[in-house]
Amino acid sequence: MQRSLNNLIVAFISMTLVSCFSDEVKKPVIIIDKSSGRENINLVNFNIQTNKPTAKKAQFIPVTGEIIKGFSKKHQGLTFNTSPGQVVRAIRDGIVVYSGNKMKSHGEMIIIKHPLGFYSSYTQNQTLKVVSGNKVKKGQIVALTGKNNFYFEMKKFKTPINPLNYLK
Repeated sequence: MQRSLNNLIVAFISMTLVSCFSDEVKKPVIIIDKSSGRENINLVNFNIQTNKPTAKKAQFIPVTGEIIKGFSKKHQGLTFNTSPGQVVRAIRDGIVVYSGNKMKSHGEMIIIKHPLGFYSSYTQNQTLKVVSGNKVKKGQIVALTGKNNFYFEMKKFKTPINPLNYLK
């Protein structure tokens, strides 16, 4: 009995390792967010050449405005050219985990926790429309921009990620 179990385990491990080194074309992984039922949350709907969202999907970018500074190791978010009083919208459903003025240099700030370990931060606001603990829906107005250009960043758990890879 023990010997047949060991043989089964060895066969399973062998098949797994062989498939890792196979030349067979791998199918893309489809990520499904069970909380919202959305698929392919990692698809990009952003025109890299014009540095603007595609017209069809623009309502899910947090603010309307040209991106004047993109994501890099030194600038871990996106800076949008905005005017005071523009609406700021939640990029996805989530729960507000911070709403306030933690750091004076960031203006009024909101941090939203989303499913699957994603966080989004909305800074340089003048007016906040949500408080900590509020549940927000994708597209909901969460703030109004301030006098400084709006800054947005995303993290997967604690790791900064390029928002352009996730906004749609």
